Amino acid sequence: MILIEHSWRVLIFWNNGGAFSKPKVLTKGDLHGVTIADYDFDGLINLIVVQGGGGGSKPRNPLLYQINKDRTIVRGSQIEGLEKMRGRASKLIDNDSNGILDLLITGFPTPEQLKNGANNFHSNDGKGNFTFLNKLPKGDRLSYKTLLTDFNNDTISDFIFYGGKNIIAVKGEKGMTFSEADKNVLGDAAKTIEASSISEIDFDNDGDFDLFITSAAHAFNNIDFYDKENKRFAFFERFKPYTIEKLKIDGNFKIENVQMSYPNFDVFIGKNKQKLDIKNMSKDYKNFSLTQKEAKGFPSETKKNGLYIGYVGNGYWKVHADTKAAPTAGVIHNVIEAPELISTEKMHAKLLENRNGIFVDVTTKMGISIPEQTTGATVGDFNNDGFSDLFVVRFGNPASENKQILLMNQKGKSFKNIKNHNIISKELGAVGSQAQTIDYDADGDQDIIYANERGNWHLYTNNSINNNNFITIKVGNSPNKDTSPQGAILTIKTCNNIYKRVVGATSSPYSQGLNTALHIGLGKCNKIEEAKILWTNGEELAFDINEINTSIFVGKN
Repeated sequence: MILIEHSWRVLIFWNNGGAFSKPKVLTKGDLHGVTIADYDFDGLINLIVVQGGGGGSKPRNPLLYQINKDRTIVRGSQIEGLEKMRGRASKLIDNDSNGILDLLITGFPTPEQLKNGANNFHSNDGKGNFTFLNKLPKGDRLSYKTLLTDFNNDTISDFIFYGGKNIIAVKGEKGMTFSEADKNVLGDAAKTIEASSISEIDFDNDGDFDLFITSAAHAFNNIDFYDKENKRFAFFERFKPYTIEKLKIDGNFKIENVQMSYPNFDVFIGKNKQKLDIKNMSKDYKNFSLTQKEAKGFPSETKKNGLYIGYVGNGYWKVHADTKAAPTAGVIHNVIEAPELISTEKMHAKLLENRNGIFVDVTTKMGISIPEQTTGATVGDFNNDGFSDLFVVRFGNPASENKQILLMNQKGKSFKNIKNHNIISKELGAVGSQAQTIDYDADGDQDIIYANERGNWHLYTNNSINNNNFITIKVGNSPNKDTSPQGAILTIKTCNNIYKRVVGATSSPYSQGLNTALHIGLGKCNKIEEAKILWTNGEELAFDINEINTSIFVGKN
């Protein structure tokens, strides 16, 4: 697994027969999307790591890495000759069907890029040398998150850009040309603001991809939360000063999971602004307690960036944070009287059905009701009954433990919100992020990994007990031209269902993995009628599946 921790590092965990190694740090810095494939035909896996722009001051090109078969990693230089960007997403596609993977990079537009946008498409000469080809249609400045899909079912990759004030669908044409799709394709869903993830899901097994959209506000504004039952208060400050004039606390001031970004790590205590000694605390987060005597009074001047804490009498404390663009957050315990909270906007997750390339909102019809902010989702058949389910990550309440959402597909007719799934984020101060499905232990059912901002990565093993069948197809290179499995389409027809899976499919807004093990739950169906794989260069291979509840390799090593 490759895990990306924004503005910090990229980690690699090697899977050793269902148990993961300790993490290896690939690189550190302002990092966003990672895409993976052998795009230069040397038989080795390449990684493209997209760099951000350091808040706009240092636009850069992506980094290149090569993974050798002995798991050693070779770092190359940046991709040279491209427009430097505040990079965000990267995706590899082969829309001209020549078997060579070309590269899309999106970015947060710099002032110079505002007019034409920063959705840049690059052609690959087959040796891994990328050349700028054209700019794709753009949406709002923050709509740099990217879904690679095929909404009109023509086997030519399309893009959906989202994340800002709108969503736009971009249709791929034969060759390497793109155009903004007709407004009817997304309908009113195009007006969705601050979409946080889009997942392709064929929930009704009709052979085309439907969409599931989550939405959450960008982390640009101050926000706070209260857990009355457990007397915990959480806050997040960014860009604008944040002040709690009166916070009533029972006993000492106890704060957990204080996170402050560089360069503002200073915590000032009491009227005299005594700087807290943090040298022996964790570099990742801070937990500490203060007595009323230690923190007596509050300073009249708070010009220096940092977090200020002071006891102002009668059980009340004052907290002030001002760290500009670098966020500050924490969870305060034993709060028996909280101030008025900053209200948060409700944002509803949406399910869109694909009807001949036109998406129709079927959220209510399919029994889905999530009237809160959600940050990510992933698709998998978690009980192998033959229908794809949804795992949804809540933004959540950082003052509390947060139980996530599991929507089980009821044979394509509706979804049921299952309560006893045991997927809970127990760390305080965290809010949700993204998720991915993976059968990491190769036991035939789909496991889940998901991330929290200011929290932990969580890997959950699927321990479902049922008698349903499955098949896993491991896709190799194309048999004749050695085309990469990235983007290859598996289609299986059986028991009146059409199952379609794509190598590299993901709801990640920035990255594109290379999970070549395509899993299909079959329910009680015990025989597969048709199976074929279509590689991006047009090679197609039909094959027989004579055994189920196993994995088989198809293609060329």
